[in-house]
Amino acid sequence: MALALVVDASAERADKDTLAEMGILDFVPYLARQLVPAKQADAQPSMPPGAAYMNYVSMLNQTVMMSTQLYNDATNPAHHKYTAHQVALLYQALNMLQGETKPIRRLIEGRFDDIKAITESHTPYLDPELSSWLQGITWVCREEVTVCPSYVHRRLSPMLTCVTQQ
Repeated sequence: MALALVVDASAERADKDTLAEMGILDFVPYLARQLVPAKQADAQPSMPPGAAYMNYVSMLNQTVMMSTQLYNDATNPAHHKYTAHQVALLYQALNMLQGETKPIRRLIEGRFDDIKAITESHTPYLDPELSSWLQGITWVCREEVTVCPSYVHRRLSPMLTCVTQQ
């Protein structure tokens, strides 16, 4: 029985060390705190690479999904009622990417009041010109993510470093 506990304890320690060396614990910060109690005391000002990666990829996904939804809804008058809200969410997603999205955000700012006024009216309907503009700007947002500009690489590189280490 005592021998089994010693073997289990050393195996646990080896697993914990292996996970730490591979950077896997960065993916799961809550598990890291359980396995390595000293991590609880660490006052880390930034997120572990794994959590930061997941958070950023989620923001990229939100940008693409909101853009896709707005692109499809732009030509369907039945979906125009909540367009201003959706545009605001897209704007927020672009802002959270913390990259060079300011030109896109400025374009959205320039038309947001028009969209808001239309969607708050009794019969919300985006005219063909505004629908076309909305499809164009949402296409640009989707392209911004899919071309994976340098600011996206900078945000993802800490996790890529963890994954590519051997």
